[in-house]
Amino acid sequence: MLHYSGDTDGAVPTLGTQNWIATLKWPVTEAWRVYTVEGQVGGYLESYTGNFTFATVHGAGHMAPQFKRAETYHLIFNWVNQTPI
Repeated sequence: MLHYSGDTDGAVPTLGTQNWIATLKWPVTEAWRVYTVEGQVGGYLESYTGNFTFATVHGAGHMAPQFKRAETYHLIFNWVNQTPI
C-alpha cells in the first residue's frame, strides 16, 4: 500500500500520519530517503514490512496531484510499476 501526503498539508498533516504509522510498530525496510524528479526534490519516502510505503510530496498541500502533478505522478507510477522511485 502506498500512502502519500503533501508535506505542507494543513488538513491531514504529515506529522500526524507519521505518528499513526509509528503505532503500527512495523519494521522499517527502507529508511527515510529523498526522491527526485527532474533533478529537484520530489519528496521523501520510507518503506515498511508488508509492502507499505509512506511518502511525502514536497511543497504540496492537501491537493498534491493538482499542484505538484509531476512529483505525484512520478511517485504513484513508479510505485505501482515496482520501479525505483
